[in-house]
Amino acid sequence: MYAFARDGGIPGHKFFNQVNAKWKSPIRTVWLACTLSFILGLPSLGSSVAFSAATSIATMGLYISYGIPIALRVIYRKKFVRGPFHLGSLSLPVAIVAVTWICFISIVFILPQVNPVDSQTFNYSIVAVGIVIAYSVGFWLVSARKWFTGPVKQIAAEEMGIDVIPMEAEKYHTEDI
Repeated sequence: MYAFARDGGIPGHKFFNQVNAKWKSPIRTVWLACTLSFILGLPSLGSSVAFSAATSIATMGLYISYGIPIALRVIYRKKFVRGPFHLGSLSLPVAIVAVTWICFISIVFILPQVNPVDSQTFNYSIVAVGIVIAYSVGFWLVSARKWFTGPVKQIAAEEMGIDVIPMEAEKYHTEDI
């Protein structure tokens, strides 16, 4: 949410995309993320089924967020421009293994943990992930594809008041540590 707010991708963007001058961060979005996480975590306090779903959702969300760019790299490999760090000829096989693993582990995390499956033992994570995916794709098709231009470049980020440390300065600081 932090990066989306910085890049102008959060719905209600005029309110949530505002970067705080003092902290140089989209503070409202940080608080939104904290509040939503707290609200989504409340049901897991009293239910092992809800806790199981919450941990499954968090794990699958993390894996899927890493998997999407890797899968896009595999699908659009002819258009992909390599950065300074890459695995050379192993890039494609490693990416295919990673995407395959993410698909497998996502399926594992939606399976129920006990048998027989009923309303008390059903793993509701697939419902939550499905809702998020449906909302995201729907929002993209209906609205965001018309105005969202992608990540903000470093110079634009600096103009927005976001402090960006140059690579040389970052290298200097890490060598001191």
